[in-house]
Amino acid sequence: MNNKGIRIGLIIFLFSYPLMLVAQPHCARKLTEETQSWLQRLYQAAKEKQPYYSQFDQYPARKQHTLQSVYAQKTGVNLFVYGLDFYYASGTWFTPSYKEKCRSNLVAIVKEAWHKHKAIPCFSWHLENPYVPTGFNNYMGCRYRYGVNGYPEPHRYVVKEILEEKGDSCGFGSYGKQNNPKGYKNPAEWFDARCRDVAEIIRELKDEEGRPIPIIFRLWHECEDSWQWWGKSYVSQEDYIRFFQLTVDKIEKYTQTHNVLYAYSPDRFWKGEQDFMLRYPGDNYVELIGFDDYSIGSDSVALQATIRRAKIVSKLAEQHQKVAALFETANSQEATSDRFFSDFLQPIIESGSVEFGLVQLWSTGKLSTPEEITDRKRFLKSGVVKIIDK
Repeated sequence: MNNKGIRIGLIIFLFSYPLMLVAQPHCARKLTEETQSWLQRLYQAAKEKQPYYSQFDQYPARKQHTLQSVYAQKTGVNLFVYGLDFYYASGTWFTPSYKEKCRSNLVAIVKEAWHKHKAIPCFSWHLENPYVPTGFNNYMGCRYRYGVNGYPEPHRYVVKEILEEKGDSCGFGSYGKQNNPKGYKNPAEWFDARCRDVAEIIRELKDEEGRPIPIIFRLWHECEDSWQWWGKSYVSQEDYIRFFQLTVDKIEKYTQTHNVLYAYSPDRFWKGEQDFMLRYPGDNYVELIGFDDYSIGSDSVALQATIRRAKIVSKLAEQHQKVAALFETANSQEATSDRFFSDFLQPIIESGSVEFGLVQLWSTGKLSTPEEITDRKRFLKSGVVKIIDK
């Protein structure tokens, strides 16, 4: 080879070598090109220490089916990622007409957000226990394990019933004070129908040319708590993992759209790497790993504890080639509501060794006083997170 050829070869090698060193996010399943691209974007955002900012209920799907958002009006921004929930459009507890309305809203919002902004939803699923009785007296409390009158205590181990295809007939309860006329022979049959509900919605999430719109699906969150029927007091570690895997397998089987990125998200009540990973369903079943944390904004001690958790999750995400995330938090402390973003959330994101690809506020929260609005707008437009700046 002459000198010119050697130089050309050296140049090609030097330009290609760094690319070979860049780790890629891991997904064992087939993904659409757009979904794979979004996974890469989230992963790259973590490497850049500039996560995507998501807001649950930015577009309130229970009330509207457009992107006319009070949140966007107050902050002056739109988002590339936004939070939604399958809870209101699935299950057997809500009336069919209410579920259909919410389903229509969900589909319209996702399609419009993709059309206008190429934005994607991060879905959660607060699914009710199938044994919740008619007239259960807490509208949101159907997902809780204790502290609410009328909770079906005899069936608190319903995950095991689903996995073993045992249990009693269920799915008759209704918030509308009238029995649901369609019941199921056991929770396994009921749960399969619920997965079909969600799969049908996902199949509708397509662009104008019929291509599936990417989504994030955060399954069975806060699993080390005992608030929900999939919590630690009612599901063994092994059964939780099996249940998570069963859910992914069913959704994938019934959708065949290859547009879902799955997420694993305990709460903050774990101690160290091993404890966090106790219920981890495996690298082949999730693309994002993160946690929920409502202690942020309490005081400096709580802040430092959250930073330690964020570093652990970031480290584990890198080891498993996943995207790290903070999936639920909010400015819930009255005393610090006017500086939650600047004094608490931003220091977490910017802390050394913290690499989030996504940070999600669970509600619009305290966004009423001028100080609260100013604090949030300053944070959103500071470049700390990725948004659509109007």
